[in-house]
Amino acid sequence: MSYDGPRLHFPALTPAIRFLLLANCAVFLANMVLVGQLSDPGRGGGGFLFACSWRGLWEGYGSGLLRLVTYQFTHSFRDPMHLAMNMVVLYFFGTMAEQRLGMRGTLRLYLAGGLAGAMLHLALAAAQGHADVPLVGASGACYAFLLYATCMAPRSIVFLVFVPVPLWGLAAFLVAMGLYSTFVELTTGFVDRVAHGAHLGGAALGAIAHRAGWFVDWRRQAGGGGSWLGGWRARLQAVRAQRHQRAAQQHELQLDEILAKVKQHGIASLTGAERRFLERSSRHSRGDRR
Repeated sequence: MSYDGPRLHFPALTPAIRFLLLANCAVFLANMVLVGQLSDPGRGGGGFLFACSWRGLWEGYGSGLLRLVTYQFTHSFRDPMHLAMNMVVLYFFGTMAEQRLGMRGTLRLYLAGGLAGAMLHLALAAAQGHADVPLVGASGACYAFLLYATCMAPRSIVFLVFVPVPLWGLAAFLVAMGLYSTFVELTTGFVDRVAHGAHLGGAALGAIAHRAGWFVDWRRQAGGGGSWLGGWRARLQAVRAQRHQRAAQQHELQLDEILAKVKQHGIASLTGAERRFLERSSRHSRGDRR
C-alpha cells in the first residue's frame, strides 16, 4: 500500500500509532490468556468485560462507561484476522494522519472515532431490538483515520492486491457498502456480526474532524510546546494568518479586474467605489516601498 504515489513503500512508524498498535496487541494477548473473557461470553457466565453494550454501560455504578474506551482496544481472541486488518488500516492511514495531527491529536481522533462508532452502533442496535449486542474492535477508530487520510490526500494511490486505486475510491466504496449493509439490517433484521454502524460513525467523525480542524496539535504546528493556552494561541494565529491570506488574494483579484477595465475602457469608466479602491491600493503600495 502507498499513500503518496504509485511506488510501493511502508511509512515510518509514528509515536502515537506505535502506542496504539502495541496497546491493541497487548489487550489481544491478555484476552487470549483469559480465554476470551474480555470480548466473549465466559464459560461459567459473565465475560464481555471490555465489550460495549447498553446493559454493560450501566454496570458497576457508572464504571461501565469505561467500556466506551476499553472496547476500542479489544478484539475477539477467536478472530485474529479482525485485529490484523484493523492494525493494517491503523498503520497506513494513522501514520498519515499523525503528520498533521501530532501525537496528542492522533490519540484524540482514535478515541473520538471509536466513541462516535459506539454511539451509532448502540442506536442502530437498539432500533433493531438488539440493544445488548456487545461491540468490540478498533474498526470505528480505523474508519475515522481512513476518512481523515482521504480528506488529506484524496488522490493518493493505495494498492489492493497489487491493483492501484485512488484513496477516495476505496473510502467511497467502503462507506457505500456500510450504508447498504445498514439499510439491509434495518429492513430485514440484524443478521451478521459486523457492526456497520460503528464503521459509519467513525467514518463520519473522521471526515468532520478534518473539515472542522479538530484535534490538530497547534502547538506542534507552531513549532513549540507550552500549555494548552499556548496551543489555542497558536491555533488562533494560524486562523488569523489564513484569513489575511484569503483577504490578500481577494484584494489582488479585485485590483487585477479594475486594471483590466482601465486598460480596455479607460480610467473614466471606473465607478466611484473602484476609483477609491485604486487610490487606497496605490497609497498602500507607496507605503510598502517606504
